[in-house]
Order: sequence, then C-alpha cells, then structure tokens
Amino acid sequence: MGLLSAADAEKVGRLFQDMPRSVTLRLYTQRLNCEGCLDTERILDELAGLSDKVKLEKLNALTDTDRREADAVEFVPAFIVSGANDRVRFYGTPSGYEFSTLLTLITDAGAGIAAAGPDVDALVSALNRDLRIRVFVTPTCPHCPRAAVAAARLAAASPGIRAEIVEAEEFPALSMRYSVQGVPRTVVEDRLFFEGAVPETVFAKALTAALPFLSEPGAEVRDLLSFLEPDA
Repeated sequence: MGLLSAADAEKVGRLFQDMPRSVTLRLYTQRLNCEGCLDTERILDELAGLSDKVKLEKLNALTDTDRREADAVEFVPAFIVSGANDRVRFYGTPSGYEFSTLLTLITDAGAGIAAAGPDVDALVSALNRDLRIRVFVTPTCPHCPRAAVAAARLAAASPGIRAEIVEAEEFPALSMRYSVQGVPRTVVEDRLFFEGAVPETVFAKALTAALPFLSEPGAEVRDLLSFLEPDA
C-alpha cells in the first residue's frame, strides 16, 4: 500500500509531469544505525514512481564515500534536490508537514524557481562569502515548511548559499549544539539565528544587513532579525 491515496498520487503525479525540468533526488542512506533511512527511501521511491520527471539516485553513505564527500553530506538519511542547483540538502525523514516541504523543493527545482525581488538581488550582489543556512524543523510543526522553503529559495538564488533542512528530533545532538528548543529555528554560519518563519525578502534583507557582522572575528551569537530596521 502506498503512502498517498490514489487521488493524491494522481494529483502529485500531474504536478510533477507539468514541470518543465526533470529533478533528481540523490539519496544517502545506510542499513545500520539509521532509524529514518528506510522510511525516507520509501517516501522518495513512491514520489519517483509518480512521474518520469522525478528520478531517484540511491547512494550508500558508507561505501559511496567519494560521492558523499563531494556532496558534503554529513548525516543520514540525507537527500539532495538536484535540479536548477545542488545547494539544498534535507537531513532526516520528510514526513508530516515536511512532506509538503519536499513537494515544494521538487516543484521549485523542476520549475527553476528562486527567490526574487530587490531585497534578494541586493543580498546576491553584496554576498562576498559562502553562507550555510541550517533550518531545524519537525514533522508536527505547521510553520516549518515556510522557513525551510525560504532558506531553499535563497540558496537557489545565490551560488554562495547552501541550505540544509534538519529534522531536529532525528538529530538530537545537533539540535542540542544549536540550542534548538523550538522550531522552526534557523541558524546562519553558527553566529546568527532566529525562530519562526519569515518571507524570503525579509530573510534576505536581514542577511544583507548582517554580512559585515559575519566578517568580523569573534564568537558572538546574535538574533538575525535584530539587524532589520524597525519598520522592516
């Protein structure tokens, strides 16, 4: 029995088939010590079976070490949404509300969608370093998909940004390291954070204002949204 009802499977299949580009999901799993690997593989298998526009490449995290290193994959299960770019990674099982995130990542990549607007353009122009954005999510959080997609769209807009969506409950040590007590929690370069979800344009404006801070030496941690003007 599939995860989707017949009606939902038909709708998703049509959605994928309408995409102008094909999308490849590069999945990294391992059979031992990976509680979410089988469920993640099952979910991606089902989606890849709905349309020839979605392809699934399965890699073993323990034996395909060269590919894993090239893709900078740190944890499993992990998959990379490869379409317009390879800069979006999802760590964990895309279940619950995060299933909608997965669908959006696929359709965005298949359509070549990136965040747009003057605030995003300003960030791309001002960006003089690579940035890693980590968004911690859980399957039961209705606001998490918005935060995850915002980070992914900024990554699609700029070759200097990499977005990593992390299922917080599957990686408790990482969540503890980044003081994740509520979700969504977004962390930029280990020095900036905010909780909640904001539009890509607001995210981009705050990041642009914070770039000088990130260039300064030191380990101070600040709320990213504190860099916004009061009327932003």
